[in-house]
Amino acid sequence: MTKARLCASVVAASMVVVPVQRAMADEAAALIGGALLGGLIVNEVHKNKQRQQQAARTTPRSSGTSSAQRQENREVQSALNYFGYNAGAVDGSLGRRSRGAIAQYQADMGFVTDGYLDQHELGFLLTSHQRALASGHVAPYNQILASQGQAGLLRTYRNEQLGIQTPQAVQPGQPQTHMATTSQPLTTAPTLAARADTGAALPNFGFAQQGTKSINAHCNEVNLLTTSNGGLSRSGQVREPVFALNEQFCQARSQAMVEASQIEVTIPNMTSVQIEQQCEGLTQAMAPQMVGIDTKAPSEVVASTSTFLQNSGQQMPSLISGGKVCLGVGYRIDDAEMTLASATLLASAGQLGYGEIISHQLRQGFGAPIGMARAGEWMRLALNAAQSGSSVLGQNPERIAVLSQASTAPAAPGLPVFSVSTSGN
Repeated sequence: MTKARLCASVVAASMVVVPVQRAMADEAAALIGGALLGGLIVNEVHKNKQRQQQAARTTPRSSGTSSAQRQENREVQSALNYFGYNAGAVDGSLGRRSRGAIAQYQADMGFVTDGYLDQHELGFLLTSHQRALASGHVAPYNQILASQGQAGLLRTYRNEQLGIQTPQAVQPGQPQTHMATTSQPLTTAPTLAARADTGAALPNFGFAQQGTKSINAHCNEVNLLTTSNGGLSRSGQVREPVFALNEQFCQARSQAMVEASQIEVTIPNMTSVQIEQQCEGLTQAMAPQMVGIDTKAPSEVVASTSTFLQNSGQQMPSLISGGKVCLGVGYRIDDAEMTLASATLLASAGQLGYGEIISHQLRQGFGAPIGMARAGEWMRLALNAAQSGSSVLGQNPERIAVLSQASTAPAAPGLPVFSVSTSGN
């Protein structure tokens, strides 16, 4: 009977429709319990069951390896070696060196770094290898290969998967397009009065207004600089703390988008547009909790939002899944308010590692006014959680070390201030 009631509750929750218009305060809980979040309860149950039944790894930890598995392992080793991750001999046995190469690949791609490939990581690695062999000689990938090597090619494929367009290079010898010119007699330029009669106005090209902040543009610039620097800042070598934090922010963003896409494909009967609408509802529902987030202590924000979530009538696992989806969706559509609201929901639901996202966005002013003091507090909260074993967003030991070093680095020295007497002496 209890099981039947639970199933009925899940089905009922999945049929709730969330309006995308701004809701009144007493409707906030209903917005959180929308079709996306309710429907994800079923998805979360299936995922937990799958985790318990089988580990999503490419190679079992036992010594016995089938011929098919060994062949797949060879393909993995070949791909790793091609992209510059030294897996050693291609023998089909994933030993210590191969595991280390896998961990390096995972770290560079923003995945969880454990040395064991899940199905998404495996598929992306092998598909990218096949793609590189087939298209590495075709523009613009041949230019990328020549200037950045195989690792740059892999990063390009990852960026394309995340929706970052690869610039199309001009082929050598390709004719340039020129405006046609005709022989016209020189005439006297028209007077200003004559030009005014044409009704012409000042040009308006639709440039972004000053103060508009784009996370996508920010991370595109950071990724380009990282590539030109030869890779991410490493622990013990953090020379520019602010830039190192920017790199880690964009790494976390990429990981959030990957996690969201993995959940989205399991949501039945919902288009991407419908999912975005659900996430807009989440942003509106969380709006009262976001007021003053740049000035309030993290403990105050977490306490208030936790109470709000508990009163929503939704189960925490479904809220967490919905928050992960909307965090990735927000980054995909470049909605800073959505990502900040989603990260706050997740941190308040017990996933304190997502305080890293809140810290990065408050530091840059994405989705809220800049709040440097509170940004530091959110980062300390996230690092404490990660170091206690509650890591998220690929917060492996290397990432944690870089975040810790960059966030605690002393501020750049300012101009000296002297106390000057006004007595005239």
